[in-house]
Order: sequence, then structure tokens, then C-alpha cells
Amino acid sequence: MNQQAAARAVLIEVINVLGAFKEDIVIVGGWVPDLIYPDKNHIGSLDVDLAIGPQALGENVYSSILKRLCDSDYQHKTGPTHFLRQVPDAQEFVKVDLISGQYVTGGAKTRAIVVNEIEINSLRGVDLAFEHSAEITIEGKMPNGAENAVTAKIVTPEAFLLIKAFALDERSKAKDAYDIAFILDNYQPSIGMLAAKLKPIVSEGLGANALEILQNKFNTLDSVGPVDAALVNEENGGNREQAQQAAFQNAQALFEAIDR
Repeated sequence: MNQQAAARAVLIEVINVLGAFKEDIVIVGGWVPDLIYPDKNHIGSLDVDLAIGPQALGENVYSSILKRLCDSDYQHKTGPTHFLRQVPDAQEFVKVDLISGQYVTGGAKTRAIVVNEIEINSLRGVDLAFEHSAEITIEGKMPNGAENAVTAKIVTPEAFLLIKAFALDERSKAKDAYDIAFILDNYQPSIGMLAAKLKPIVSEGLGANALEILQNKFNTLDSVGPVDAALVNEENGGNREQAQQAAFQNAQALFEAIDR
């Protein structure tokens, strides 16, 4: 089993293991584009990112989450907290990150949430996932090879773009730009409709900050957004020049539609 397949198997399993808390958990991170637009040749992800909402951060609830994962053969790591799952035939452990928004504690911005002396990373923009999510069904194999189907909340494409914008601003990971470009290239029915959904979100606060970052990162053909998106595309068999042009043009079309 390759590492992407292993990570997808872990995603299905961890959603199953934490099914009792699914109302307070939202899928974010690198699996979102592939799950929203299956069979479009997205490269997937090597890990699993789950946003944990305020109701699941109480001491008793979070202790139950920890116990369920540890009882299901997940290795608990701290500082900040994450979990590792060994999958048969996969070369490396799959990492599961539980993250929170920066404002889930009642309005005060924080870089980390501490529950039972365990630190959980809080990331800029993740709060948007709790306000903009939809239910999805995911089918496939779990790490033990069993077929399963699970339902979970997943961040919407428009909120995902904004969360990824913050990631572009805070780290250097080319796949962030690739994921943004992939959403722009595959959104249906049109970029204009995507812009219409984004307008109320980007009018103020976190959304407005994220849009400004996105406009900066995709400002020109040679800006970091189009360049990084094209690099990942080329590494996975695509045409670099075409991918760079598409990422830039789609982003400009989005910005123009938002401004109208």
C-alpha cells in the first residue's frame, strides 16, 4: 500500500473511531480537494488533519477522544499533540493532526489549546471550518483491509481556499498552492458562483485577511502561488507551463468576480 492510500485508509478509520463526536469534527487539510472532487486526479495527502470544535475540547470529551484513538492502535505524541498509525505495507506511519481554531475559547486569540495538560495546535483560519462545512460520505478500505463507508463533516471549498491562504502565508509548502489551484480548476458550476459564495465571508475579519493573502500570493504569473502549484503538478506528471497559466488565470478570474 502506498503512503497516500495508507493515509486515506487512516482517514476512514479515524472518522469511524471518532464517530460519536462527528458533529464537532471537520475534515480540513490536504484530503479536502480529493474528497470534494473525486476522480479528478488530485494527488491526495500523506497525513490526516481534523479540526476539533469547541464542544469537543472539554476535558471529559477530549479524554474520550484520546482513549478511543489509543485503544485503536494510534500512538499518541505530544508537543503539540498528534497521533501516529501504522498501516500494513506502508513505508511510514500516517500522522493524524487534531487542530483547533484560534478563537474557539470564547473570543480570545490563542496559538494553542491546553486540555488535561495536553497542547493542541490552533491555526489561523481554521475557525472558518466550523462555520462553513458540509456532510460527506467516504468509502474505501481501512488499514485492516475491510471496506467501510463513513459520514463526516468537511470544510466547504470556499472556506478551504481561505484556510489554505493562511497556510501559504505561514509556511513554505508547495502543495498548499497546488490545493488552491486544484479547487479553482475544478469548482462547479463556475468560478463566478465560487466568488458569490466567498463574498460574504471575505467582507470582514478572517475572510478579508485571507483574501488579501490570496491576492498577494497569486498576484502575477510568476508569484509563488502559480509557481508552486505548477511545480507540484509537474512532479506528478503534469505540464508545468499550462498548470502555472491555469493557476494564475483562474485566480485572477476569481478576484475579478469578487470585485464585481
